Amino acid sequence: MAAAVLGTTFFLAIFLGLPTITYFYAKHLGRNAWRWFFIGCLLPGIATIILSFLPDLSEKEKKK
Repeated sequence: MAAAVLGTTFFLAIFLGLPTITYFYAKHLGRNAWRWFFIGCLLPGIATIILSFLPDLSEKEKKK
C-alpha cells in the first residue's frame, strides 16, 4: 500500500513538477510559457534541457 502511494506521488511530481519548472524557466527567458508547459508535459525534463540551449528573448522585449 505504501509503495503504491509513494509511486503515485513520485509520478505526479515528475508529471507536474518538471513542466512547471519548464513553465517558469520559459517565462524567465521571454518565451511562451504555456506552450513550453505543454511541451514539458510531453517531454518532461527534455523540454527544460532544450529550452536551456535557446537564446534569451527577454532582453529583446525590454528594449522595445
